[in-house]
Amino acid sequence: MADEFNVSFIVPCCDDYSFLRECLSVLVSLEPMPQVVVSDASRDRVSVRSLCDEFGVDLVEFHKPSRGAQLDAGAEIAKGEILIFHHADTEFTQQHYHSLNALFQNDPSVLGGAFIKDVIALYPSMKLFTWIHKFFTTHIGTMYGDQSVFVLGSVFQDLGGFRGMPLMEDVSFSSRLREYGAVNLIGPPIKSSNRKFLKEGRIKRKMKNVWLVFLYRIGINTERLAQMYYCDDWSSD
Repeated sequence: MADEFNVSFIVPCCDDYSFLRECLSVLVSLEPMPQVVVSDASRDRVSVRSLCDEFGVDLVEFHKPSRGAQLDAGAEIAKGEILIFHHADTEFTQQHYHSLNALFQNDPSVLGGAFIKDVIALYPSMKLFTWIHKFFTTHIGTMYGDQSVFVLGSVFQDLGGFRGMPLMEDVSFSSRLREYGAVNLIGPPIKSSNRKFLKEGRIKRKMKNVWLVFLYRIGINTERLAQMYYCDDWSSD
């Protein structure tokens, strides 16, 4: 591959307008500039459309949230050799971008991966256990969506993408990507907004996430899980 890669960011959006402006401002300022695709399922689609026009980024619109379907649709119009699935409320800097490019330049065997999550920002009390978390996620743990999962576009196609799953698409894709070939978790640690933890409480939110993953692992239909997940988020403004 060349020294610099063609990169496409796919940003799923669902009522994330307050975060999306800052997100797009950062992404379009990266050098070399990537393609940015917003896959939106917000109730206020007009505002998101206007914002995408303002920053000159591509837009795919959905009438209801379905994370996997949104990501798959964004990937369909992505032109980059490397696809990054990035949440609007997750930080991203030029340093992260350099780290990503350096990974693919220096290790041609790598097919994809994600960024190490900054767990201290969400769970300050876990500081002593950071190295355990890092070891686990690096070698066997799930690469979640808020870690800005990245993958070669050709590999994404081979794996069938996110298969339109409305929820747990990251859990499924992470497992399939690890089985497919070499992945790597890289720094610097990436930080996401703690808005939902502040709204619901750290323990309650964490337990909810763990419970949904458990239900998925035992075979509960993802459509049902999506109803459980989104009913809370969409019932409160």
